[in-house]
Amino acid sequence: KKIMLKKTPLSVLILFKTTILSLFVYFIFRLSQFTIHFKEVMKDESLTFYDIIDAFSFGIKYDLIISSYILILPLLLLIINDYLQSKLLQKIVFTFIFVVFSISFLFSAADIPYYNQFYSRLTFESFKWFNDPKTVFGMVFQEVRYVILFLPFLAIIWFFKRMLHKIFQTKRAFSNKTFSFYYIIAIALVFISLRGGFKSHPLRHRDAFDGKSTFLNALKLNPTYTIEKSYEEYVKNKNIQLDLINSKTAIENVRKDLNITTNLKSPIAKKIHFDTIVKTKKNVILILMEGMGASKMSYFGNKENRTPFLDSLFLQSTSFTNLYSTGVHTYSGVFGTNYSYPMFFDAHPMTSIVKKKYGGLPYSLHKQGYQSFFFIAGDGAFDNMSNFLLNNHYDEVYTKSDYPNNKIANIYGVSDDYLLDFALQKINEKSLSKQPFLATILTISDHVPYRFPSYYKSTTENINIKATQYADWSLKQFMHKARKESWYSNTLFVFVSDHGQPYDRDYKIPLTYNHIPLLIFQPNTESKIIPNIASQMDVFPTIMGILQLDYTNNSFGIDLLHNTRKYVLFNNDKNYGVIDQEFLLITNRKETFGLYKYQTKDKKDYSLEFKEKRTEMEDYYKSNIQASYDLISNDLQFFELKKPFENFKRFF
Repeated sequence: KKIMLKKTPLSVLILFKTTILSLFVYFIFRLSQFTIHFKEVMKDESLTFYDIIDAFSFGIKYDLIISSYILILPLLLLIINDYLQSKLLQKIVFTFIFVVFSISFLFSAADIPYYNQFYSRLTFESFKWFNDPKTVFGMVFQEVRYVILFLPFLAIIWFFKRMLHKIFQTKRAFSNKTFSFYYIIAIALVFISLRGGFKSHPLRHRDAFDGKSTFLNALKLNPTYTIEKSYEEYVKNKNIQLDLINSKTAIENVRKDLNITTNLKSPIAKKIHFDTIVKTKKNVILILMEGMGASKMSYFGNKENRTPFLDSLFLQSTSFTNLYSTGVHTYSGVFGTNYSYPMFFDAHPMTSIVKKKYGGLPYSLHKQGYQSFFFIAGDGAFDNMSNFLLNNHYDEVYTKSDYPNNKIANIYGVSDDYLLDFALQKINEKSLSKQPFLATILTISDHVPYRFPSYYKSTTENINIKATQYADWSLKQFMHKARKESWYSNTLFVFVSDHGQPYDRDYKIPLTYNHIPLLIFQPNTESKIIPNIASQMDVFPTIMGILQLDYTNNSFGIDLLHNTRKYVLFNNDKNYGVIDQEFLLITNRKETFGLYKYQTKDKKDYSLEFKEKRTEMEDYYKSNIQASYDLISNDLQFFELKKPFENFKRFF
């Protein structure tokens, strides 16, 4: 063995040792991720020690793919340098390897908090956050936990550089007679590693998802691999027209689901008329609560007493127990609630280069003579939110620039209680005009980095629980003050979350990430609990139904007090869930992952036993996404109510 090592070319020896070193570092990151989620894994009694070992050993294949990609060019250059013996070229190769692996390790480090937040490995789509780098870096460096994570990362980079330097200090004499054999073997092993092994097909992303645990399946993947593969997919699909299902069939299915029989300019538009004559139009205050998933409320089984006020108000309101957000981001919550359109995969509806107008709540109330204003705690440029809202029928948007500097709590702006106080002040000013109003308030304090005013006191040391309790306390203060105002008794208060949190991780899509509460509170009105499945898109038509104001519903939402849904569709970036009272289907544009009986957290795939149900739910997903894509592509998502409507057949 010593003779073999002595005969091994320097280039091949460096390749071998660097590969082993990189695999060790990737193992450290994978072990860190596993340690954080150890309790979650241990709760699953169906898992064995073998399943854990399999996740780590299978992950080596993905690590080898990335290491081979990074090292193939250095290997070729080092082979050349076996002949040239150039110190400069060797230094260039060293720098290249160190820099590229450091970037890959940075992805692995960033993936740890990212997975904990979004229940997904890093992908190319994750970088859409960097449209606003100031906010991103502010969030990172204002959150102590993220800064602490950064320190071990620096230690790992220091360790990697030191060990890599030792590897490059290895000396070898050149021997033209024996080296060619080693070169052939080394290059062959690199290409085998690039394929992920000796199988007939290269290792694929979906090959990782053959285990019993969603977490352990995801643990196998290398974040650099998921970024690279998602970028390939992005480039491939960028200029491809969506063709999930025939466009005409999609529209027909959606019209049937929404019970549309009339033919207006948009094929899903429907005139809604009420016989009631409204003498005094009610005001609407819509509070979009950051991250306030149903799983945080005691009503839904939480034992941590996070939301005493919301739980109390839930029982005094018209409340919905089975409602799901359109997506898992704040912008999806704002968009889905106000404009009642589904999320289109991982696209961002507010940052499109082409400015699109939508109908929805602000437009419908504008046509009824309402004034409207939107309150954002932070920078209005984040997610292009301010610009989008002003372009889509909100009269005014208040942002970070409207608040005193000494009230700015963190990178996301002011704390909830100040934001709500500020909104209350502006509402009082606007109400003097006697013009009915729509006031939408987007809270933020239940989002990292957590910051609380010094005067807020909590009995818990758990900062995550404290953040939710503070958000709940702030809502209580707002409602207590609002009761004293003259407009209170004539106002509809709507509380809904933008999205939930990925606490329950039984499936590829955590249901707790999309399961959210909806409370519609009217002073001096009888309360009721509605268990029907519902969508965040239904908030707009339901509000209009309560107000009894005529409008044209050119959206995918329904009035939950007068209609019911068979299915609800929700998004988790690339993947979609379709749900009814018994089944959950998880799918995307490439494949269906399974059909599950989610009420009992059953992980068995019932696709073969209930083929008709699976097909029906798949068609529902395809029809809704295809129809929304086609409507937006043909600019039929919005039209002014001025001239006679054209027959919907022109759409085809």
